[in-house]
Amino acid sequence: MSICWGHYLGERRGSMIRIMRPRTVKQRFRLWIALAILMLGLSINIAFYILYQQEAQAEALRNLSDKLNLQTLFIDRWVQERELDMRLLTEDEAVRTLNKPLMEAIFRDFTILQRDFASLSYVNADGVTEVDTYSAMGLHVNERDYYWAAKQGKSSMSDVIIGKASGEPVIIFSAPIYDQEGRWSGLLLGSVKLETIQRVVGSLNTGETADFYLLDRVGVPVTKPRFIDDVRSNPRPISTEITRRAAIQSVSKGAYANYKGDSVFGSYQWIAGHRWLLVGEVSEKELYANLYGLMFVFIAITLATLVLSFSGIVILTRRIERPLEFLLQGTRIIKEGQYGYRIDPAVFKHAPAELQELCDTYNLMSRKLKTTVKLLEESAMIDPLTELYNRRYMMQNGSLRLLRTLEEGYPCSVLLIDIDYFKQVNDTHGHLVGDRVLRHVAGVLQRQTGGDELAARYGGEEFMVLALRLEAVQAKALAETIRRAIAAELYEADGIRIALTVSIGGAACTGLAEGADAKVLLEQMIEEGDKALYRAKQLGRNRVEWEAGPPEDG
Repeated sequence: MSICWGHYLGERRGSMIRIMRPRTVKQRFRLWIALAILMLGLSINIAFYILYQQEAQAEALRNLSDKLNLQTLFIDRWVQERELDMRLLTEDEAVRTLNKPLMEAIFRDFTILQRDFASLSYVNADGVTEVDTYSAMGLHVNERDYYWAAKQGKSSMSDVIIGKASGEPVIIFSAPIYDQEGRWSGLLLGSVKLETIQRVVGSLNTGETADFYLLDRVGVPVTKPRFIDDVRSNPRPISTEITRRAAIQSVSKGAYANYKGDSVFGSYQWIAGHRWLLVGEVSEKELYANLYGLMFVFIAITLATLVLSFSGIVILTRRIERPLEFLLQGTRIIKEGQYGYRIDPAVFKHAPAELQELCDTYNLMSRKLKTTVKLLEESAMIDPLTELYNRRYMMQNGSLRLLRTLEEGYPCSVLLIDIDYFKQVNDTHGHLVGDRVLRHVAGVLQRQTGGDELAARYGGEEFMVLALRLEAVQAKALAETIRRAIAAELYEADGIRIALTVSIGGAACTGLAEGADAKVLLEQMIEEGDKALYRAKQLGRNRVEWEAGPPEDG
């Protein structure tokens, strides 16, 4: 029994040795390739994990900083605009003369137009409200800081306070009022609800995981919906690591617990003259959630690479099948329209001579096919007589460029140009001279256009210019330039002198309907331009007419 057991163990050990010591080159190649891929994949995954953690944190802080800077500019501008509103109101004649009925009407109209203010109030020099759009007269505010600031001639913005009239948390903007003799006669108050400021901040909150909120200088929340009920009942500041960092201007970047107890990375910025603290935070859990997903992808890629490598090793043994597969793949690629696809001759290095010759022949045919197709495509888009773009190019490519330009917010115009009395040129001098005249006019067009101005032969003796990014006035000026240039350059050849003029019709497009079709849009502009061209001919030729009627230069 012991002999049998020993024999079994010996066979098992021999099998393991054979596995670990492959005898054939193919087996060894597969084993070492697999080990190399596994080690490389493991090294890359570990290095990536460490580096991504560091980079993710740095990137998150950079993004927070960028968004804080953007929101700071926006909020500072909003505060400045509200302060300017207050100053302008205090300079109104009715306010300076204390015409209370008129003041009340002005205040009510202003709060309708400027909805950021919940109410406007006039407070007399004794600190008592006499005019209030909230209908709260007779309130004493002489204990408020903004009253004493106004008495000293200063405008101010309060911290979060509970409004005496509304009983809701508000921010108060105040500005002193002076009569016509320059004497202080009270102050103007404008109250802004926290919901309004929440809306201002929220309009720039584009992130899905980042959390932005405002605190006043003592830490009372100015924004964030979950705080508003708390502030209404009991205004109290919050204290977290980010508020402590802001208090001492610390640049620490480590994770900390936010007001909800979650571990976050955060950044801050003082705004509005150091009166508000703007805080941006991103959850550490959400930040690293992407890392775990990427690690899964990397591991999957490593395993896939291992499988593909084994497949590659098997394919290497198929020196006949592999070249044929590449040839078949190449024909499929050409069938899909990728002309000029080239098979690497190195793939056929160990293939029979017949297959190597077949590879060379395939690459030669592919190169010639690409050249031929390119010439055919170019000839399909270029007018062979004038070497300008043809009508097909304009309807296919020009219409797409027109649509993109309009989507970017730029105006565009179309010019239709017709050679006057061209039939007489053909009848008098023959069609050969007529062709030369067409080339002559095309040359003038090429010299007068360029960049975003596409010139084309539209048909017969008619040309077209698609002027992108030009206002209607500029396009009309271009049309006049073209008309004068053609009139100034006589056709002279073989003793023949022909004075040429053109009639030009133009149409502009400055707007774009939703879902507009590029080709239909260009056809509509051409139709309008054709109307203008017809009118130019009816009015005597050698002139420019504009269907859309652009404004004349002053």
